[in-house]
Amino acid sequence: MVESMENPEIKGPRWQRKKDDRPQEILDAAIELFVAQGFSATKVSQIARKAGVTPGTLYVYYKNKEAILQEVVMKTLNPIFSASDAILETYEGSAEGLMNILIDKWWEAVGGSSKISGIPKLAVAEVSNFPELADFYVKNILNPGYSYICQVLEYGVKKGDFQIKDVNSTAYLIFSIFHGAVIDAHSFKIASRKDVPLDHLKQRIQDLVLHGILKTR
Repeated sequence: MVESMENPEIKGPRWQRKKDDRPQEILDAAIELFVAQGFSATKVSQIARKAGVTPGTLYVYYKNKEAILQEVVMKTLNPIFSASDAILETYEGSAEGLMNILIDKWWEAVGGSSKISGIPKLAVAEVSNFPELADFYVKNILNPGYSYICQVLEYGVKKGDFQIKDVNSTAYLIFSIFHGAVIDAHSFKIASRKDVPLDHLKQRIQDLVLHGILKTR
């Protein structure tokens, strides 16, 4: 008996759906499976089945699983990074306001209910099996996020709003707090066990960070 390739979550039979929609349907199916069961455990055939296409169709759009994961990440992050770059280039307001804007942008990118919020957990779990995945994660998520925080801190120091002795170590601590919170949301779930909503947690972290670096007036 031939197993049906139709996925009830995908609306309409394959032949009725637009061809242009298929790449995104594949990406959506892939990220859900990657986060739920791990990168190495996810088979291309499973992604194809969930997306409602054949494995052959999947390979028309993507070379392999790695290419799918990279496309998911970059398609999600590029608009966020472009918006953040534009803000940093033109912003002239308070450092506190800039910090809040950039934290919100970062949380929108990889925290809360973001489509790729499970990627940090995935990268940590698969680092020994797929070092190239770890390299991609560091280059395209960790380094840009850290860089944005450094730029905000430097802006605050120049304006005289922030009291910081070492921008690099402060940026590392801030980034580690947010990164750890996102990993927890998909692994240990300490926050949810303590009835702490993710959005509420984000606000408390923002308050804590700013309370620690704002210059007392």
